[in-house]
Amino acid sequence: MAKKSEIDGLKTREQKFKDVKWGRMFVSRKQITSEAFLDLKTAAACQVFMIFLNKCQWKPIEHAPRRKKEYYLANQGEIQFTYDEALEKWGISNNKFTKAIDELVRVGLIDIAKSGFGLHKDKSLYAISDRWETFGTDEFVVKKRQKRTQHLGFSKGNSYGRNSDKKQNQHSSTTVAQQL
Repeated sequence: MAKKSEIDGLKTREQKFKDVKWGRMFVSRKQITSEAFLDLKTAAACQVFMIFLNKCQWKPIEHAPRRKKEYYLANQGEIQFTYDEALEKWGISNNKFTKAIDELVRVGLIDIAKSGFGLHKDKSLYAISDRWETFGTDEFVVKKRQKRTQHLGFSKGNSYGRNSDKKQNQHSSTTVAQQL
């Protein structure tokens, strides 16, 4: 296996510049020491939140003074983090990932901008939230994961189920025909 110094020696000048430019992540001390972050119940929730922060793309505000660098979150509400990626790249099982997302939404660190509901490879989109600032106060707005309203599969009383009338009528007509 190649050492890090050998790999760095093979990189072009442009690749080294991109590593320096994009090799950083913004984590607010206020956010990490907040009551919401400290109230997280699982280590997986902390890990998933750090991965979310890693996926954030911060861009400088154009009209801000040069010395005072201010940044904004460019991909707010468009952060993708799939169950497959959590399992393959980060080693987080589906169960742990679901509980971590629920925990992060509960304390207000992230919000689900668009829920894919796990249907036909539709991806959920997430947003970094500011609700954590009011966590533990009366002003805190509680949000939960959206529930699927569309019921998929067979339902009770359908015409194609195991005990449907159509099926029984078809079966009885074939038995009568066999008896004749």
